[in-house]
Amino acid sequence: MQQPQPSRNISEIMRSVRSKGTEPELLFRKALRAKSLRYKIAPPNLAGKPDLVLPDHGLAIFIDGDFWHGGQWRKRGLTALENQFESTATKEYWVDKIRRNVFRDCTATDFLVSQGWTVLRFWGSDVLKDLDGCVDTCSKAIHGKADHNPFGVLPSRTFAEFFAGIGLM
Repeated sequence: MQQPQPSRNISEIMRSVRSKGTEPELLFRKALRAKSLRYKIAPPNLAGKPDLVLPDHGLAIFIDGDFWHGGQWRKRGLTALENQFESTATKEYWVDKIRRNVFRDCTATDFLVSQGWTVLRFWGSDVLKDLDGCVDTCSKAIHGKADHNPFGVLPSRTFAEFFAGIGLM
């Protein structure tokens, strides 16, 4: 009979999550290669460290993890980010951490756009759910057919999220 594994706290679990080479990133790379699109992986000298860049097209792509970048709570049907951590003793830490991540995302996106880059941000779960749609958005951006509304290239945010400080702007 197998012994039950000791439970790990949330900090231990979160430290084990990968930040590079995630399943959505690998699938997205494979799909870009299938379309013969050349990309580079996370150039360290570029603001925000995009997951992929297509330098020939001035395109920076981020594939944001739902948890780390503030999207998971809504997809779980919760009413606010704070609700995701109700039963956690370190609730304030995690809410602050995720809000800092979102702020950093916004700052990096703003800087890259000001430098002439086109920035696409996808939720990891959206890549898994609709890889072809995400790659199609990328192709449209490359060919100048993307929606020029700046909110069209960001993970979707509700009106309430945007004004509650959860949005990327």
